[in-house]
Amino acid sequence: MSVRTIDLAFDRKKFLELVATSDDLTPEMIADTLEAIEGSLGDKLDSAMAAVRHIEGQAEICDKEAKRLSSRKKSYQTNAGKLRTYMLQCLITAELKNLKTTLNTFTAVKGRETLVVDNAESLPDDYVDVASQIIYTPKADEIKNAIKKAMEDAEAKALEEGKEINEVFVNPIPGARIEVGPNSLQVR
Repeated sequence: MSVRTIDLAFDRKKFLELVATSDDLTPEMIADTLEAIEGSLGDKLDSAMAAVRHIEGQAEICDKEAKRLSSRKKSYQTNAGKLRTYMLQCLITAELKNLKTTLNTFTAVKGRETLVVDNAESLPDDYVDVASQIIYTPKADEIKNAIKKAMEDAEAKALEEGKEINEVFVNPIPGARIEVGPNSLQVR
């Protein structure tokens, strides 16, 4: 019978609760049971980590293949562009604007007009829209340090006055806060 990893975790938790409330278990029984549960849990986690490494390896292979295919695509596009340029040059050299075949119609088309602005500052004001943009770039390290210092001061004050930290903490930087992200798994 297969036992799920999460079930082993719950079993350990329940056993620790039982140990806390029961006097019937000897230290040897407690140690043996914990060792068995933790051993099984460790084996399951090792297997799960092997699967994670395999999946990450597959993702890396996909990434390398995508880069290889992207490079190949660029090569094909470059070759197609060179061949189009060559066909156009042949039409121009033959002094033909059009050439019809059974499969295609080739036409040497005049280039499109595009505007090139060499120096926008020298253009007359009537031909320029001026817009200024204000960019706010928070000084993250300074803000974080100020909030952390205020939190440390609040912890000391709360301990001194016998209060909770949130009762005495005043955020010195309105519009910013320190947030603790979700737990993550670290595997070495």
